[in-house]
Parts: sequence; C-alpha cells; structure tokens
Amino acid sequence: MGNDDAIGGNVSKYVVLPTGYSGQPKKGHLIFDACFESGNLGRVDQVSEFDYDLFIRPDTCNPRFRVWFNFTVENVKESQVREKADTLSVVLRVIFNIVNFSKTKSLYRDGMAPVVKSTSRPKWQRLPPKNVYYYRCPDHRKNYVMSFAFCFDREDDIYQFAYCYPYTYTRFQHYLDSLQKRNMDYFFREQLGQSVQQRQLDLLTITSPANLREGAEQKVVFITGRVHPGETPSSFVCQGIIDFLVSQHPIAHVLREHLVFKIAPMLNPDGVYLGNYRCSLMGFDLNRHWLDPSPWAHPTLHGVKQLIIQMYNDPKTSLEFYIDIHAHSTMMNGFMYGNIFEDEERFQRQAVFPKLLCQNAEDFSYSSTSFNRDAVKAGTGRRFLGGLLDHTSYCYTLEVSFYSYIIGGTTAAVPYTEEAYMKLGRNVARTFLDYYRLNPMVEKLAIPMPRLRKEKTPPYKHPLLRGLASNYPNGKGDKKSSVSHKDPSNSF
Repeated sequence: MGNDDAIGGNVSKYVVLPTGYSGQPKKGHLIFDACFESGNLGRVDQVSEFDYDLFIRPDTCNPRFRVWFNFTVENVKESQVREKADTLSVVLRVIFNIVNFSKTKSLYRDGMAPVVKSTSRPKWQRLPPKNVYYYRCPDHRKNYVMSFAFCFDREDDIYQFAYCYPYTYTRFQHYLDSLQKRNMDYFFREQLGQSVQQRQLDLLTITSPANLREGAEQKVVFITGRVHPGETPSSFVCQGIIDFLVSQHPIAHVLREHLVFKIAPMLNPDGVYLGNYRCSLMGFDLNRHWLDPSPWAHPTLHGVKQLIIQMYNDPKTSLEFYIDIHAHSTMMNGFMYGNIFEDEERFQRQAVFPKLLCQNAEDFSYSSTSFNRDAVKAGTGRRFLGGLLDHTSYCYTLEVSFYSYIIGGTTAAVPYTEEAYMKLGRNVARTFLDYYRLNPMVEKLAIPMPRLRKEKTPPYKHPLLRGLASNYPNGKGDKKSSVSHKDPSNSF
C-alpha cells in the first residue's frame, strides 16, 4: 500500500471465517492485518455478517493504554461491495466496533472520525462524522465503544484505517536522509544515542555555521517530539518547524543567524515502531521519567537530558526555550502548558511567547493555554526542566488536537490535515522572530508579515514585551555551579 511499512513484530493476519468453516479463505472472508510498522490490532470477533468487534492491542509491557489503532482490511467480496436490484444500486456497509479503549473521554464525542486510505486512493481522508458513533455499550461491560460504518467500493483494494494520520519511524528516517542529501551548511544531523531496540535517536542542529565556531555564544531553542508514540500530530508539527527553518525564506535566514535550534523529533522510536500509544518497548511512559532516567531502561531520554545539562553548565550557551510537542485526545486547537513561578515577573514573561503565537497561528488558542504545577506532571520534561533551568529559560508543552481547531468568530470545527499540522509548526518557528524582535531585519527585505488573529488574547502592551522579553533574550542569568536532581515541584 505504499505506507512506509517495514515489517514489525506486532501481530499476524486475522482471517475472519464463518462459524464451522474450514479450509482456505475465499473472497468475502475479510483479512485484517496489523503486522507492519506502527500497526496495532489485537483481536477480531465477527458479530454478524457485516458487524465486527475489534480489540486494540495494549502497549507493550503495559496493559493500561489502549488508544492507537492502525490496521488493514482486504479480500472484500463483490457482493459485500455492491448489490443491484433493477436500476437501484445499494451499497452494503460494514460496521467496525473498537470495543476496548482505555480512555472514556474522547474527541469522538465531538465529531472526530478515524482516517482511511486504500490502494487506489493513497491519500489519507477522515471518515464522515455521521458514520461514527461513540457510546457506552452494555454488551462490553458498559465500556465506551467507537463504532464506524464503512462502505467498501472496490474489491481488489486494500483498505487501511488508523486513529490519526500515521507517521512512522521509517518515514522519519527517509525524511532526515533527504535533508542530509541537500548538503546545507546550516543543517547538522547526529546520532545522540540509541533506543533499547537499537533505533537511532536523531539530534538536529539548525543554525548558521558561525554560531558553532569555538567560543561563540549560543542562544539555544531545544525542541522535542514524539515521546508518546501514538501522538502522531507531534511529528507533523515538528516537520513543519524543520521545513521552515531549513528553507530559503528570509525569516528562516534571520532565525538561523541569531539562534541555534536543537531538535530531537522522535524521543520514543521503539514505541513508534511497535504501534504503542503512550509507552516505550518496556512499558514506560517516558514523559514521567525526566527526574532520573535510566541509561538502560530510558536511554533516549537519558541522552537528551545529559545533553541539556551539558548545555546548561556551558557558560557560552544560553538555553532559552524548551518545547515538547504532543497531541491531545480531548481538546480542540493548539495550545500550551507552562509552569508556575513565585516570581510574578518571570511568570508574565513566560506568557509572552504563547500570546505571540496566538497572533500568528489561527489554530492556536491562548485561552486554552494554562500554567500549572500539578504533582502528577512532576516527571515531565516541561516540569523538570522548568525547575532545573534558571530564570532566563522557559519550558512549554505544545499540544495540538488530534481532531480539529475552531477559528475565532465561528463555532464550526475545522478538521486538521497533515498540512495543517505542519503549518502550525511553521508558525511556531516564525514566532521566534517576533519574540526576539528581529522583524526589522526582515522588513528591510520588504517581506510582508501577515497576522492571522484568531481570538482576542488577554491584552498586553508592547512596553511589557519590550521591558520583559527584551531583557530575557539579550541577557543571560548566572549559571548554577552544580545540578540538583531533586523533584522540581518542591522548588516552585
């Protein structure tokens, strides 16, 4: 099907046969398959001729998480596709029921639908919301079930269904390979480490070569993604950031001259490959282990944390931003989580970047952005690094909806596409130009700077931006001589 499949160790094919039938499957005996990279399907039960119960395979070594699914269906019989009675054409629908979700709240309640593609139509599309039902089912211990009706229209096609647009480890590697072949002197790729299954932890550095000369001072923006493997929108947003930063756009050129972008786009390559939703190969939610990651159990997290600490202790390096990109299963739009600080001035400075992003991105919501220090999030990258780094550094979790965004002044949900996710990434990158007040350098080249104002952000005057943000980007606080590994939740 051309879906970047490298055969994985997930599950074998399921052939659904009628009760009492033996022998080789015939046309109409549906064949379900998840034995490919990022595939997930645990079991199939046929309820009736055109009704199937599907069970998600739990994350490896962790039965708590059952959300991501990704599987194919083939061997459709012609009579299952279309029946004709005189001049009336009747399409017979098949109903699939995903019966063992581990979450009760879901955007399926708000119009979200699975995505589908087929051999003859290789572009992913969302199913019509009218064909999707999310309900508490008495036949499955009153668990929540997502049922969707689908009409097969070509019996020789292979159809693929997924929770959201897949973005595999192999696709990611091919993307990085293509960037390397361009031989850009401002793009650097290195292997920071390996996963438990020996997959690469790639680190990208995007900046002007002058910023990497010995003794040069660096202002670093550190971005990570895909720590939760089923949150595939994270990869599309990250690719949007990368594509913009390596482009020939004048804004990208200015950003490379003034900043050093460090990007680790896939922190959990094993989980991505295996089709997990939240965990690594060994069943760990890596975004709860920043306090003390193990070099053998959480090697990718350990490698990234060691690099960040090394940069933090380098007097020539100012680690100014850390942004960890995720996807959200119950909320609309893009939005951010930030930290709470006792220092009111620092807290206000932290709000500047999301306010600016709200002005640049029509799908980003400042009203959904929140700042917290709840104990359950103490082991996340945002919380740990927010407690570790000094007052010149700001740490965020960037969330984007699995489903849609709502443009200001309307109530209609606009479903995200792969391109819309990447556009959000491009707007994230552009916002650094506003934050560091580098616009005059671009305006000299007469480049228009459109504003896509989506909602009314809490008012702030430019003196606040100049007075607070300008002190932050241009200055560098004193470094701590040593690094404490205590729970940062106690230091707020």
